[in-house]
Amino acid sequence: MLYRVVFVSEMIGATGRDVQSVAEILGVSERNNRRDEISSAMMFHEGEAAQMAEGARGDLDRLLARLSRDPRHRNIRILEDRPVMQRRMRDSARLCALTDIQARDILYGRRLSDLSCAGLEKLLSCEHVKMAA
Repeated sequence: MLYRVVFVSEMIGATGRDVQSVAEILGVSERNNRRDEISSAMMFHEGEAAQMAEGARGDLDRLLARLSRDPRHRNIRILEDRPVMQRRMRDSARLCALTDIQARDILYGRRLSDLSCAGLEKLLSCEHVKMAA
């Protein structure tokens, strides 16, 4: 059975705020998710990360356990964890990035953690945002 998990977390220090840290996170995520057959999309904004991941229950549980031990994350909050009929994403690790103008127009000053689960899913589907695989 396939599951989808949507969660947000606070990032510690410069993690997710500069190109090098984002590239490192994407590289590790790509390798781990490909191995575990997880598809995911993530976004970093103003010290927070949001992620939507899809895969088998055991694989998603291992991902969440790894993240809970990762010193770059704190206050991981799961917004949705449910079975789904099919994948919404195909990439093992996709980055959705907001330009400053997009952040202003889409978030209206809100943090990622202020958005509803449906709002985050739409944002992480990279509709209307710049994306990089």
